[in-house]
Amino acid sequence: MMAKLFYLIKSTFLLLIIIGVPSYTVYAQSEEDQEDENIKPKPMVVEMDSLDEDAPTIELNPGAPEEQQLVKRKKKKKRNVFWGVKSKKQYTRSSDKGKTVFELFFTLPEYEKPNPYAPLKYYYNPKERKIERKSTSNSKYGIPLHGSYVKIVEKDTVTTGYFYKGLLTGRWVWYGSDKVIKDKKFYYMGFPKDAKISYYDSKQTKVKEVIPYQHGELNGIYQSFYESGRKKVVGSYKYGYKIGDWTEYYDALDKRGRQRRKKLTQYRNKNNVYRKDYAGPKVKYEWDEKGKVTHKSK
Repeated sequence: MMAKLFYLIKSTFLLLIIIGVPSYTVYAQSEEDQEDENIKPKPMVVEMDSLDEDAPTIELNPGAPEEQQLVKRKKKKKRNVFWGVKSKKQYTRSSDKGKTVFELFFTLPEYEKPNPYAPLKYYYNPKERKIERKSTSNSKYGIPLHGSYVKIVEKDTVTTGYFYKGLLTGRWVWYGSDKVIKDKKFYYMGFPKDAKISYYDSKQTKVKEVIPYQHGELNGIYQSFYESGRKKVVGSYKYGYKIGDWTEYYDALDKRGRQRRKKLTQYRNKNNVYRKDYAGPKVKYEWDEKGKVTHKSK
C-alpha cells in the first residue's frame, strides 16, 4: 500500500515538472515582450563628424543659408551721395521766352579738376547762380557738377541725366512738349559711351584720338591730341557728316597761356546737314606758329 502511494506521489511530481517548465518559459517570454513594447524606439542620429567627406548626405533644403543670414537688414540709402562722394544740392531759376526754368542738380563739396581730355566740362558758378559749360578746366569757373540733373520748364521735365565730376555720364534723356522722349544718349566720363578711344601708352593715360559714335554712326565732338596732352584737332559730327568749324592747333601756347591755332575749316551747316548744294569744306583762316594770320577767306 505504501509502495503504491509513493509511486503515485512520484508520478504526480514528475508530471508537474514536465508541464511547469514550458509554462514558465512562455511566461518569461511574455514579460520580455511587454518590456519591449514599453521601450520607445530611438531615432537614428548620424553625426556629421562621423561621415567621410565623400559620403552622401540627405538635406531637406540643400545649400540653404542659415536662418539668420536670410534676414538681412536693408541698408539705408545715403542721401546726396553719388559714386561714394557726398554732394551738395543746388538749383537755379531763370526765365526763357517768358517761361520759368528750374535746374535741379548737385555739385562736389569743393573744386576738383575734371578730366582734361573730356571735350566739355560743367561747373556751377555760385556768384552768377548759373551752370557754365567750358572746354577747359579752371577753378574760376566754379564747382564741378556731380550727381543727378533735372531741368524743368513750367512744371514739365524736359531733361534728365547725371554728371560725374563735371562730366556727362550715364543715360541722358530729352523730352518733348507731349512728354514723349525726343532724344536719348549715353555717356561715360564725358565721352559718348560707344566712342572709339585710342591712346599713346599701354596704361591708357594719354589719349590720342576720340571718335564719337552714337547709335552706330558718327555723332558728337571729335578730338585728337598731341602726346603732350594738348589738342591737335577738334570738330563735330552729325549723322556721319562733319559739321561747323573744325580747328587744328599747334603744340604750343601763346603768352596768355592759350594754345595757338593753326587752321580753321568750315564744313556743313549743322541745321541743314543733307543740303544737296553743299560745295565742300572751306578754309576760313590759317595762322603761323607765332599766331600771325597767313590766310583769310573772303
